[in-house]
Amino acid sequence: MVMLNYDTLQNNEKVFLSVTSVTVFEFQILLIAFEQAFVEVGYLTAEGTARFRKRGGGQSGKLPRLEDKLLFILSYIKNYPLQTYHGLQFGLSQSKTNLQLHSLLPKLKRALEILGCKPSREAEEFVERLQSQVKKGELVQDGVERNRERPKDEEAQKLYYSGKKRRILRKI
Repeated sequence: MVMLNYDTLQNNEKVFLSVTSVTVFEFQILLIAFEQAFVEVGYLTAEGTARFRKRGGGQSGKLPRLEDKLLFILSYIKNYPLQTYHGLQFGLSQSKTNLQLHSLLPKLKRALEILGCKPSREAEEFVERLQSQVKKGELVQDGVERNRERPKDEEAQKLYYSGKKRRILRKI
């Protein structure tokens, strides 16, 4: 069985994008922030306690490099498979997959914070971010048109008429 790792996927941009939802270039940028998030957390066990051995001591894991750890968590978030199935793709048992997911997810969130890409949870922050992106010319938003009942008022009809297929639509 072929296991997923960064070295095999980085050469095929389309497959890499479909597995992780980021390009190899974006992955490299995220990797720098992910490494910084690892340094901030320190050298801890899965339970969050300090380790007794020095770095590098003990058995090496199935995901020894940061590239593979980031690929592991990004592919899980993108595809959201069962933990058993996801673990098989990386040579891990379900229990080890669960430990890795719970360990890596906070580090990914911290990496996104470092890059300023973490989604905002407050509506006001979201509005401010959108307004700043519009001012910079960064925001491109595409809407989906849905059928709606034709308004009786002529002005409202003109407002909602899309100009195609003689239908009254509204953008969402």
